Amino acid sequence: MSLTITPNRTQALNASNQIALLKLPSAKRIRILKTLGRYERALARKRIRTQTTVDGGQFEARANGKKGRMLKRLGKTLEPFVKNANRLELKHKAALTGRIAALHQDGGSEQMSASRMARIHGKPDYNAPCSRSQAKALSAEGYKVRKAKGNGYRRASLNEIMSTLSQGQAGVILRSMRDKPNKQRWEIPVAARPFLGDSADNVQRQLVSIIEQINQKRG
Repeated sequence: MSLTITPNRTQALNASNQIALLKLPSAKRIRILKTLGRYERALARKRIRTQTTVDGGQFEARANGKKGRMLKRLGKTLEPFVKNANRLELKHKAALTGRIAALHQDGGSEQMSASRMARIHGKPDYNAPCSRSQAKALSAEGYKVRKAKGNGYRRASLNEIMSTLSQGQAGVILRSMRDKPNKQRWEIPVAARPFLGDSADNVQRQLVSIIEQINQKRG
């Protein structure tokens, strides 16, 4: 998020406060904007704690149905930066963290690859027993086993799947049942969960409050 302070008719600052702000020494303007940045950072962190967007709605749930708080690390590294004594930017020091935050802020898609998955989660042990999540996926696709007596097949239980298949076998069967090739690259959609930002009116009201506090201390 970036905010530029310039006198205009739409801002909540009255003319005298705008002029007073712009006439302040650069060091004092930086201090005011840094204070504003810390205020905005606190708002962003609160939204992450409460899992709410800038407009007060709830974050969209994860596509995989998993629970737990989202974006919890993105508020920790937010820092206010002031440019040219008249522009506030609330951003992350690490460029990669900033790109991740922007993706979750605005929504979009993230490219994933088999090699990147291996770096993040480690290389899977294809000979290890089938995982519970794989078994659930196979069950959802209707995986069956031959009946012990008589002809035909029956729906396999999760325990049966996990005890008879390896992770590698489960992956091959699952891809076959879904009729999907073994992709090396794929897109993961990311829902927009805007946690950073503020209305112009609220920003300007906060600026007025900060200026008045500084003036009171001077008085």
